[in-house]
Amino acid sequence: MRRLFIQVVINSPGTMIKQKDECFLFKNQDKKLDLSPMKVESIIISNKAMISTQAISLALENNIDLVFLDRYGFPIGRVWFSKMGSTALIRRKQLDAANCELGLNLVLDLIRQKVNNQLAFLKKLKYARPDKKELFQAPLNTIEGSLEALDRNFKDLDESRLIIMGLEGTAGRAYFSCISKIMPEKFRFKGRSKRPAKNQFNAVLNYCYGVLYSRVEKACIIAGLDPFVGFMHTDNYNKKSLVFDLIEPFRIFAEQTAVYLFTGKKAKNEYFDIKEHSCSLNDKGKPVVIESLNRHLEEKVRYKRRNVKRKYIISHEAHKLANILLEDEAMAHPEWLDIKEF
Repeated sequence: MRRLFIQVVINSPGTMIKQKDECFLFKNQDKKLDLSPMKVESIIISNKAMISTQAISLALENNIDLVFLDRYGFPIGRVWFSKMGSTALIRRKQLDAANCELGLNLVLDLIRQKVNNQLAFLKKLKYARPDKKELFQAPLNTIEGSLEALDRNFKDLDESRLIIMGLEGTAGRAYFSCISKIMPEKFRFKGRSKRPAKNQFNAVLNYCYGVLYSRVEKACIIAGLDPFVGFMHTDNYNKKSLVFDLIEPFRIFAEQTAVYLFTGKKAKNEYFDIKEHSCSLNDKGKPVVIESLNRHLEEKVRYKRRNVKRKYIISHEAHKLANILLEDEAMAHPEWLDIKEF
C-alpha cells in the first residue's frame, strides 16, 4: 500500500514554519496546521514566509526538499540533503553523453515526445469541439510536419541542436496559436510570453511550469543525475540544463491544467494583477492554480501497462535515463521514453 505524501505550498505572506514535537507547524494569522514529516513530500514557498532552523533540519532528516519560487512561480533555490543521491559514475557518463551521439538521440526522443503530446492534445480538443474543427487543421498539419522532420538522419551535434530547436519552435507556435483560438474571448493571447507574462493564460502556464521544474529537478537529484549537465540546453547557458531538457515531455501536464482552467471557466479576473506590460497571479489565483495542477498530477494514466499517477512518471523516467547512461549497450537502444498515454 503506497503512503500518501503531501506537497505543501505556502502562498500566504507571513506564514511561519516551525518544528513542534517532531512535526511541522505551519502558522499564520488565520490558521495553523500540524503535519508529520512522514506525510510531507516537499514544501514549496512562493511568498514571504519565515522558517526556523529546526524546521529546516527536520526537512533534511526526512529527505523533504524545500523549494523557493519567485513571484512568477519559477524556482530560485532549494534546500536539499547534502549527500549525493547516487554513484558519481552516472554524472561522468552524463558528461560523456552530452558530447556524443547518445546525447543527440536522447534529445530527439525528448522533443519528439513533447511534439507528440502537443499533437495528441490538440486532437483531443478538436474531438470535443466538432463545430470548430476547421480551427485545428492548419496547426495540426504544421505540427505533423515538424514531427516528420524530426525523423531525419541527424549527424553533426551542434548543427542538429539548432535544427531541432527550430522545428520545436515551429510546432510550438502553431500549437499555442490554436489553443488561443479556443480560449474564452477575453482570455485569448498572442503567442508565448515568459517572465513576465503579458496575459492571464501565460501567467498561469508559467506558474505551472515553475512547479514542474522543481519536480523535475528533484527527480534528477534522486536519480543521481546532474541537473546542470544537459544535452539540448548545454552548460553554456549557466542554468540547470538537464532540467530544461527532461521537462520537455512533461510540459503537457502544465498545459492541460492551464487550458482546462480557462476553457472550464474557472479562471477569474480577480486572480490576476495586471500592469501595463505584465500579468501575474496574485494571492487569490495561486492556490487555485496549484490545486488544479496537483489534482491533475494525482490522476492515474496508463504507463507501462499499469495505472500510475502522473507525478510518479517524472521520477520513473529520470531513473530510466540514469540507467541508460550506465548501460554499455545504451548507444544501440537510444529510444527510451515510454510516456505516450498522458
